[in-house]
Amino acid sequence: MPGETQEATVGYMGEFHFQNATTLYELNQVKSFGVPSGGTREQTETTHLKSPGWRREYVSTFYEDSDFEVVMNTRALSDTDTLCEAALKAGDVRPFKAVLPENGVPVAQITGTAKCIGYDRGEVSIDGVMEATATFRVVTIDDIEAYEA
Repeated sequence: MPGETQEATVGYMGEFHFQNATTLYELNQVKSFGVPSGGTREQTETTHLKSPGWRREYVSTFYEDSDFEVVMNTRALSDTDTLCEAALKAGDVRPFKAVLPENGVPVAQITGTAKCIGYDRGEVSIDGVMEATATFRVVTIDDIEAYEA
């Protein structure tokens, strides 16, 4: 695109929030997270004996929800640990907000709903930081828009 400027940036100051009771709670000490997306559309083949140009034909069918992971430093029974474990056990759909930064400044946010489908507290080792990984399945993407604190 003419005039487009896109330069690489780092994730410093990115945030991930997930609903705890009635408020969005920022998960503590997030190290990385996948950018939530609306998923993909499955394709069903509809090719027939007279498909034009000897080309296979397809029709779009169901949406396949996408999964993403949030990796964070962890401490057992912290507020973030308790929230992730409770969300996994509840299996319910909750709002989320992912904040995307540009050079350390939050510039965009993605909002939607997801459910926690996995929570791994990692491992304890002699010289390693304990990390947990929460896996979320997107149910809806509401919007991607300019960041609002």
